[in-house]
Amino acid sequence: MFSKAIFKQTLKANARMLLLVTIVTSLMLVAMVAVFDPSTIKSLGSSLGSTGLVHTSPVDPFLSMLGSTFFSLQGVLLPIIYVVLTANGLIASQVDKGSMAYLLSTPTKRTTVVRTQALFMITSLIFMFAVVTGVGILSIHQFQSGVDIDMTKYYELIFGLFLLMFATSGISFFASSLFNLSKNSLLLGAGLPVAFFLLHLMSTMSSSLEGLKYFSLNTLFDTSSVLKGDDILLNFSILAIIGIILYLASLFVFKKKDLPL
Repeated sequence: MFSKAIFKQTLKANARMLLLVTIVTSLMLVAMVAVFDPSTIKSLGSSLGSTGLVHTSPVDPFLSMLGSTFFSLQGVLLPIIYVVLTANGLIASQVDKGSMAYLLSTPTKRTTVVRTQALFMITSLIFMFAVVTGVGILSIHQFQSGVDIDMTKYYELIFGLFLLMFATSGISFFASSLFNLSKNSLLLGAGLPVAFFLLHLMSTMSSSLEGLKYFSLNTLFDTSSVLKGDDILLNFSILAIIGIILYLASLFVFKKKDLPL
């Protein structure tokens, strides 16, 4: 099914990047939590509300602030960087450099290699968001103990962000499995996630650009819908299905494609 030896080797090669992005993402969340002040957010909402960058909520202004900042910007972009670079390094970069040829010259099967790498990609994201979730909880108790916060909504935001990154990692991992050259893998595996991020961000800037959201995968993670208590099951399910399909497709294409061995 998968190789413990390859998993350990992959973990060793990517541990520094994983820890760096996890720590920086966690620190960004801590900073957002620590600086929250209801009066400041109300003032920002009055001055920037028309831009769509700040959405205040009469029910939970704290989570509304996080939804418009961390869960839309920092918490999305930093994991995307990790996903793109790591996914490319798991398959395409190794094929490009020739190390995959050495690995497959052993009795190890292609399916074992790609399953192990996919397992690492998914497991590393679970680790990252588990840490971010825990750090967020601790910082909320430390800095916002007097604020009434709907923690269920916080967990839903974290879970939605994880599903978005799961689907995004599926794109990058599929590209890495499909192409033999890193430049081609990054063109698709980095190009699409970054384009989705930018299109979604632009759609929030002005009502005239709102239509761009229909061309972005990120739109499926709608923080305002989560905070308003709308039905998010369909969107979250679509993100999960996209990720699963792309990972399964990665197994198929890597097994069938020609490799320069």
